[in-house]
Amino acid sequence: MAKKTISRLSVLAVLIVFLAACSKTSEYTNVIPADASVVASINLKSLANKAGLDDKENEAAKQKVLEALKSGMNAATFQQLEKVMKNPGESGIDVESPFYVFSSSSFPYPTVVGKVNNEDNLHASLDVMAKEQICQPISEADGYSFTTMNGGLLAFNNSTVLIVNVSGTTQTEKAKEAITNLLKQTADNSIVKSGAFQKMEKQKSDINFLASMEAIPATYRNQISMGLPTEVKAEDITLVGGLNFEKGKIALKTENYTENEAVKALIKKQMESFGKANNTFVKYFPSSTLMFFNVGVKGEGLYNLLSENKEFRNTVSIAKADEVKELFGSFNGDISAGLINVTMNSAPTFMMYADVKNGNALETIYKNKQSLGLKRGEDIIQLGKDEYVYKTKGMNIFFGIKDKQMYATNDELLYKNVGKAADKSIKEAPYASDMKGKNIFVAINAEAILDLPVVKMVAGFGGQEVKTYIELANKVSYLSMSSEGEISEIDLCLKDKDVNALKQIVDFAKQFAGMQLICKQTV
Repeated sequence: MAKKTISRLSVLAVLIVFLAACSKTSEYTNVIPADASVVASINLKSLANKAGLDDKENEAAKQKVLEALKSGMNAATFQQLEKVMKNPGESGIDVESPFYVFSSSSFPYPTVVGKVNNEDNLHASLDVMAKEQICQPISEADGYSFTTMNGGLLAFNNSTVLIVNVSGTTQTEKAKEAITNLLKQTADNSIVKSGAFQKMEKQKSDINFLASMEAIPATYRNQISMGLPTEVKAEDITLVGGLNFEKGKIALKTENYTENEAVKALIKKQMESFGKANNTFVKYFPSSTLMFFNVGVKGEGLYNLLSENKEFRNTVSIAKADEVKELFGSFNGDISAGLINVTMNSAPTFMMYADVKNGNALETIYKNKQSLGLKRGEDIIQLGKDEYVYKTKGMNIFFGIKDKQMYATNDELLYKNVGKAADKSIKEAPYASDMKGKNIFVAINAEAILDLPVVKMVAGFGGQEVKTYIELANKVSYLSMSSEGEISEIDLCLKDKDVNALKQIVDFAKQFAGMQLICKQTV
């Protein structure tokens, strides 16, 4: 009895496995070619939620659209449209799964890839579109169904839908042939097995992406590669990142991915050239600084990195190598620089500070000024111990060292107040807390820029369009770019910290569209 039971269970288990194998559909990402140089995954559901498209006001708008369309459609068509508008998943396409966009040399057509959750529903949705003459009736090809619309090709099977941007009969036919092969791909011969793709898939952003240096035209790629060690190739580096919409902020994070050991070693050396900034000099810069740059530097590590660059070695003669090494080595700590003011009457005002071990660097520059190729009307004059001025016809740049802190500025008042804390410094700027723990940090203060008299003057002379752009810019607090370890980040920070940035953009777009409509009606 026991043997019979075990035998029946075994047969049942085999049958279940067999049925599961027969019913299993191909993973839709398998269609992305292995040679895709740019891939992006887009989370439409997340974007829709963050944009506020599910808000009550938008639901009311949907209902109005349905009512307007009802009179011009037959009952069956309207019923299908109503189902899709109320629940986009009824279209047959899984809108909760990411959509992918890719660029590939083997399939050279802009393409969007989506997941099919119900092939029959997708057929029904396309039949409705065909009746409304939005697309052609569905046709069958080798292993998939397809339709064409307005210079586009939509192909699908039970797991995958591809929307391909093609034009002309010849391109369409070539694309249809290639789609047959794409839909037959397995994970082993698609992008899915790529380490960069797998890393991209782990990102938790609204839009994730990878971009290989191979996507850059060869001419520019060769320029990027100039001076790199011969074993390091630009095409071995892939940028992996994600764009995310948050409350009051749009954040773009990126990092380099490579499987080339030489590139990994180079990236490690780059990391060793920079340390976490101590924010030593932020107290010297006013909070109204237009643009602020802060970096933690290890001078010797930076010199060692540059010394591997052929162009750098060719530029620095053997006789001067020790002096250049000492110059770089004198920098150890923070380097901070700021664009303080911009007017129409003079050159932009700047200020720079740096942690140095001694004053040897500036002394070396002064002693070798004859070899710097100074032009007529230019000169470097010593004002005192470790104090100099670079004089030109247009402006003077004061520089020197005070308390092991190097400084430079083109403003005489700032020069006379070197080492004195600002009344209201960058410590009180909206981005102050973002600088902590960063190796490199750059901030552009939109609020301070818009407050400049020259900007206000331009805005005053501008028309309605300029006022609209100024109104949009007024929603921005600052733009920051930073690096911490191997991760780089660009943040666009808005003044309203309580509402998602994407919703703020959508709301402004609605407002702008309303203004445009009013203007047209007025005209």
